[in-house]
Amino acid sequence: MAEQPAGIVPDAVPATAMQEALWWVHQRARDRSVYHLTWRLAVDTPLDERALAAAWQAIVDRHEALRTAVVRPADTVTLVVAPHVVVGLHRVEVDDPGEADAGTVSRLIAEEVHAAPLDPQTAPLARLTLSRVGDRHEVLLTVHHMVLDGWALQQLISELSEVYAAECRGGAADLPAGPVPFSVYAREQAAARADGRWDKSLAYWTDALTGAASVVLEPDLPGESASGAPGAILRYAFSTEAGSGVAALAKATFATPFAVILGAAQLVLARAGAGPDVAVGVVTANRMTTRDQALLGYTANLCVVRARVAGTDTVAAVIGAARDGMWQMLTHQAVPYPVVFGALPEQTRSALGDPAPLLLSYLGPIGAGLHLGPVPATLLPSPNRAARADVAMSVWETDDGYVAEIEYHTGRYREGSVLTLLHDLDAVLADGGAAPDRTADSFDVATRARTGRAVPGPAVRGPAADPLPASADWDRVAAAWTEVLGGPPAGPDADFFAAGGNSLSALRLVNALAADGRASADIVRWLGEPTPRRLVRLLDDGSAPAETESTLVRLREGTGPHLHLVHGAGGSPQDYLQLLAALPDHWRVTASRDSAQLPTVPELARRYQADLDEAGLDPELLGGWSFGGQIAFRMAAGRAGSPPGLVLLDSAPPVGYQLPADGAGDRFATFTENVYRALDVESDAPRPRVTGGAGFDARLAAGALAACLSAAGQPLPASLLTHRWHSYERHLRASARYVHDGPVDAPALVVGADLLDAQFDQWAALLGPARLHRIDADHFGVLQSGTAAQVAAAVIDFARVTTAPR
Repeated sequence: MAEQPAGIVPDAVPATAMQEALWWVHQRARDRSVYHLTWRLAVDTPLDERALAAAWQAIVDRHEALRTAVVRPADTVTLVVAPHVVVGLHRVEVDDPGEADAGTVSRLIAEEVHAAPLDPQTAPLARLTLSRVGDRHEVLLTVHHMVLDGWALQQLISELSEVYAAECRGGAADLPAGPVPFSVYAREQAAARADGRWDKSLAYWTDALTGAASVVLEPDLPGESASGAPGAILRYAFSTEAGSGVAALAKATFATPFAVILGAAQLVLARAGAGPDVAVGVVTANRMTTRDQALLGYTANLCVVRARVAGTDTVAAVIGAARDGMWQMLTHQAVPYPVVFGALPEQTRSALGDPAPLLLSYLGPIGAGLHLGPVPATLLPSPNRAARADVAMSVWETDDGYVAEIEYHTGRYREGSVLTLLHDLDAVLADGGAAPDRTADSFDVATRARTGRAVPGPAVRGPAADPLPASADWDRVAAAWTEVLGGPPAGPDADFFAAGGNSLSALRLVNALAADGRASADIVRWLGEPTPRRLVRLLDDGSAPAETESTLVRLREGTGPHLHLVHGAGGSPQDYLQLLAALPDHWRVTASRDSAQLPTVPELARRYQADLDEAGLDPELLGGWSFGGQIAFRMAAGRAGSPPGLVLLDSAPPVGYQLPADGAGDRFATFTENVYRALDVESDAPRPRVTGGAGFDARLAAGALAACLSAAGQPLPASLLTHRWHSYERHLRASARYVHDGPVDAPALVVGADLLDAQFDQWAALLGPARLHRIDADHFGVLQSGTAAQVAAAVIDFARVTTAPR
């Protein structure tokens, strides 16, 4: 984790319009890693970690953007630049992938590292991770797009390589002195907006785009367009003929390769059903000066390029028009797209969409000749699993021609449809290059597209629509919603953005709610769930008492003895399913789950006992595995009258112990073993080890574990594993702090696996009549099949003498 020196106040800078827009998109993105950028570099040999860590720190010290956080302390998105941030390396290692393919495990790890959160409020918004699976080595550089763009990321790799090489040889890197701080650029952007410097270009864009509608590929699937929706990456190498066609058309029309590819794409989309008016999003570097080209930061812009493609136009004419359109775009690209979008008529904004559904960018020779010091590096496909738009295509040059990497929304498109678009584009480039005088209408394409998003109009209530509840707040929300979107919400859980809303109209909605002088809702809290129901809750501001969820789980009803079980550290009632199957069918079995998430053993015990009392249950047997046994013991200690029999399954006695402050990595290895045992994962399945000078990162470790489980055929979301890990850590800390001095006069069965004889003696001093039952298993095997039957037999025998009527 990065650290900032105490007593130093960071510098505050106004965010640029693009950064501000991206901050808002981040708040409402379904997957907030959608605007992470990760360069995944394969290297043939391991790097010198000391030298790389020193180089990484030097680069962060050198560039302001890498020490920048993006915050919204009031109503303004602001950049906060720290004078110094301490960074380090993360390391994920899998010594033996077992039967899993090392390349697959590496890819899955890269995807999880990419998805691990980068909190905009905490600098640095960048992470450097070394990944090793067997003898396969990768370097993963992840940054947030709010602070760096693709151009800057390539510069960052180049400088990191130079400084790393210098560190390896014990010298100093020969870098240009005094890089321009990004704050200078950000302040210039604020001044340009304030003094009207963009007015002429803004007038050009409003004139060019008014009445335009974005081109959308016809979807295969019913998913809604949304930033951060599930996505996939596809790489495609254009044919040699297409590469030759780009060169021929560029020479014939005096156009750049990007203009040629853009024009060919416009032709394909026009023929695909979009018609003659084609509007697509184009990402530009927006670096027109030598100074800006050397700037490490986020300067990129989005421009919507509109073209007219008639059936009688020749390929050369379409390319020539694309060339001219690009020159106009470059002339006026300085105006940030959010400013342009806000100046357009509402009807045009709805037709264009926010964000643009189809994006195209050109990266030049990016990734060519990559090195990290003396070590050659290969740029592998992006590990992103989220989609910024419906389809986003980046094209770059290689020694063999041109390559495209496409990020697409898997909830709307199948891979086949994306490949069809690429094949059509390849054919137009190849055939158009061979015959530039061919007309557009001579090309038959398989791609299907249309103009304009399918945005719902004002809601029409039908029998399937859920009526809005009747209350003043609901009426207030419905009125504001209708004012902004032109019709009432379709139901309490209607999605604002799916109903045609965008970032600007979201602000209008919140302002409309405040128009009568009453308090409005916190828009940031609402964006994660943009529904009327959530708005009403936020207007209420949580004043209504939250409903308390019971921790009690009924595993099986029965007329026989009642056994109540408490979860182990980081566990759940599911951990007892093998034991449940081995117990008599007529036994009643209940369990406690950790839905309350309380921090100490006494608090957990009181809550679990209260939920049993609320249900009118009085179990004859109370027990648990590991940490669960300590809670069960505390529950028995707090009961009035005759305590139940205790079943302590390899539980450590409550005498307190010290948790090592730097032992999180070792504890996570134990947690990993626990997860593998619970899922019955093969013993030779890949197991991750997460270390590094950057300190233990729980989400990164959970991601590496998720990757290995997925490779072993047992996929679990990293978010779930992160939650389980935090519960496990909380339980370990609770167990370490728990000391119980007084005895509890309860009969007890103590099942020992890893339990020491001295620990049994400690239990014996705290309990009534206690019997020890040894089993041939380790701590994690106590509840597994086979061993669970032995445990059940001991519990049944114990119950015969402890479950007499009380």
